[in-house]
Amino acid sequence: IAWLILFYSALGPCTLADVFQQKAQSSVPAAESNVILSMEPVFTTLLGLLLLGEIPSLKELCGGILIMIASVIVSCGPQPSVSL
Repeated sequence: IAWLILFYSALGPCTLADVFQQKAQSSVPAAESNVILSMEPVFTTLLGLLLLGEIPSLKELCGGILIMIASVIVSCGPQPSVSL
């Protein structure tokens, strides 16, 4: 039964999440999708805090803050012009 659970968790939610993520990435510029994907550890930490009551360590908090600062800097900076 453990193999069935492992098989389902690998093919079910994980595969669907990857397919939806790749589909969404194809509809936005690469720079924007990269910024969103770099926020994944921050989202994971927040969900762990909210859903499971996990308390992040000082290193995790500092890392999350640095990721958020970098995301804001990149998203507020000058946008490169694309010529086709």
